[in-house]
Amino acid sequence: MGLIAKSFLSAMCGLLFTLQFTLPAAATDAVANFYKGRNLTVLIGFSVGGGVDTYGRLLGRHLVKHLPGNPSFVPQNMPGGGGLTALNYLYNVSPKDGSHIIIVLPSHALEPAMGNASARWDPLKLNWLGNASKDVPSCIASDRSGIRSIQDAKAREITVGATGPSSGTFQHPAALANILGYRLKIISGYQGTAQVRLAMESGELDAMCELYSSVAMGPHRQEIESGKYVPIVQMGVAKHPAFGNAPVVYDLASNDKQRKIIGFIFGASEITRPFAAPPGVPAERVAALRKAFWAAVASPELKAEADRMKLILDPMTGEQTEGAFRSIISTPQEIIEEAKIAIRK
Repeated sequence: MGLIAKSFLSAMCGLLFTLQFTLPAAATDAVANFYKGRNLTVLIGFSVGGGVDTYGRLLGRHLVKHLPGNPSFVPQNMPGGGGLTALNYLYNVSPKDGSHIIIVLPSHALEPAMGNASARWDPLKLNWLGNASKDVPSCIASDRSGIRSIQDAKAREITVGATGPSSGTFQHPAALANILGYRLKIISGYQGTAQVRLAMESGELDAMCELYSSVAMGPHRQEIESGKYVPIVQMGVAKHPAFGNAPVVYDLASNDKQRKIIGFIFGASEITRPFAAPPGVPAERVAALRKAFWAAVASPELKAEADRMKLILDPMTGEQTEGAFRSIISTPQEIIEEAKIAIRK
């Protein structure tokens, strides 16, 4: 090899070495330049005080600390449609630049597959940033209702509070009624689960669904242990200690088809607190948001605050969250069609 060729090869190797280590720094600088002096808005599709709001604010406060440029955190509550209003806004209206993200319900990822015309988004085009908690939902009754098990709803009608038809607070009792035949009267229109709980405690309602194990073991542990809240059915694949001997929904199914439908409806619920950015956000900002999300949920500061708030963290990465939703959405269409019927009252 001639001297000129050797010199050229050496120069190219040096350039590649330099690019390898300067491109990530350049991308970080670009992200930092974008976020510096900006706000990061976290959309919350429910009113203040519920579980979605609590986790949205907690993660938002810490996520911005790990984003290059350190933007300011701005929570924006946008209640309506069981969370659909906020997600439709993110997907179709909000800037697609990484300045707006959202915490959603796991059921929102299923709405387009379920044929909901009001769900104007593609869950696989959302940029999933991560999931703060893998959790198990349940239905609970108030102690004053006298209800001790979902089986009581075979003999009497139980009133259940809900936010909107796209939320698990509505879909879960609807599925229990339509698949398993329980006598559940769903009263919807509440602005968040905090309002549903207040209505239940006042005697306006008998029960509510979608109380998660993290909440039962955290903020509402005292109510569970005192018997003020009575778990009447749980939606995990096995009994969770937070809900004692409340029956598992899969065990209540009478055949394999029912179990498959139940799995589609309730399986997504265990991806409990997912966060997403809209489609169209530049790749380097999505990567930065995912990295910041994971750094936040792993940070001692967030864990300490979650402990003080009695919140359970069991996080998933953005890639894991996206993969979990892809797996559920790939359910055979005939099962999805049956599920569509089951969750609509």
